[in-house]
Amino acid sequence: MYTVNKPQGRTSAQVIQHLQRVFRASPVFEEHLSIQKMHTDRLDRTQSDTRRHRKRGKKDADVKLGHGGTLDPMATGVLIVGVGRGTKSLSQFLGCTKEYEAVAIFGASTNTYDREGKITMRKPYGHITREAVEGVLDQFRGDIKQRPPISGGDGRFNAAADISWRFSALNLNGKRLYEYAREGIPIPVEIKKRDCNISELVITDFEAGDSGHSWEYPVAEASEVERATAEAFETLGFDGGSSSISLDKSTVTEEEIAAALKREAETKERHHKKKIRRKYGSDSLLKEGGAVRRFADDQQQKAEEDAKAEAAEHEQEGESAEKEVEEAAPPPPQPVYHEGGKPPVVHLKMTVSSGTYVRSIVNDIGAALGSAATLVALKRSRQGDYRLGDNVIEWDKFENGSTAWEEPVVKALSSEW
Repeated sequence: MYTVNKPQGRTSAQVIQHLQRVFRASPVFEEHLSIQKMHTDRLDRTQSDTRRHRKRGKKDADVKLGHGGTLDPMATGVLIVGVGRGTKSLSQFLGCTKEYEAVAIFGASTNTYDREGKITMRKPYGHITREAVEGVLDQFRGDIKQRPPISGGDGRFNAAADISWRFSALNLNGKRLYEYAREGIPIPVEIKKRDCNISELVITDFEAGDSGHSWEYPVAEASEVERATAEAFETLGFDGGSSSISLDKSTVTEEEIAAALKREAETKERHHKKKIRRKYGSDSLLKEGGAVRRFADDQQQKAEEDAKAEAAEHEQEGESAEKEVEEAAPPPPQPVYHEGGKPPVVHLKMTVSSGTYVRSIVNDIGAALGSAATLVALKRSRQGDYRLGDNVIEWDKFENGSTAWEEPVVKALSSEW
């Protein structure tokens, strides 16, 4: 077992692949690879023809590696790597505490809660000071419940992200999306909050907008559907919230609603014809005159009338909803914030339990301040007993054909071999 300082811009899996290429060409692992090949050959002789055939086409064996906790591509810092039998011990590091150094910029949030995502929301930030940030941190210390981000910073979808495509669909569990918004009821997709512990959360630096800092917002803008998805995720909650949102017509237009009603009428007609075929054993009766044909025509006409009535009802509901909004008392005036200069940036140091999303902490801090926040830098400075600057191998020792990694890796693995 050893640790590397993961570079920015690579996934944890890409780090493992790079290390395998380096180790494959090194005499340090020559004996390891030889033993592994002997073991594979022995399995090939004792296993099925299918396994032997599959193994014949396999490339040269790699050193068996695994990592003890994923880091997003934008993140740097401690990445524990297991070698050979050491991969079986990696699970013990998934549950240990971790220490992070995070940088958050206020005034905007993204669908991934970090700079790798697309901007879904912009909020005032002129009222945010160091004292204001410090004033909300107590909400995030100790045992808390946390909702996962809507999607992963490296493009992977997690459990919460699965709602993204469902939300943008016209129908969800048999109910039209715009009906959820108009009725102000939660989307029926449960995203459970998870328990986590933040034993330390402190501000290490605060850069005001006039400090001349170089931090910037992400450049990608979210689409209307992506913004509506993010807004619903935050306001409807997906786990029992009762607030409502209003969707842009660019998200679900009246034309789309009319088209959906038309499709429903056509579906009813098809189902009716299938019943006639099953009952009379032929569809020729549908093409000929007679009682059956008249019955089918009557049913089709009824379906069309029902569709028109339903459309008129939804239109009336929409007008009623708009009228209610117009007649509602105007909201209290919002304070006007001075937005001159760049948005402020806060540097945080935190010690967290396993399963904690630092991106979610940053996002929730922005919301607690009446603004928005995005994670723009992240470094894992400690995981378990491994700490940067102490027992972690710097990444440059593994690049450009360098062999500087050999001594520290052999030393770290000596107790396992």
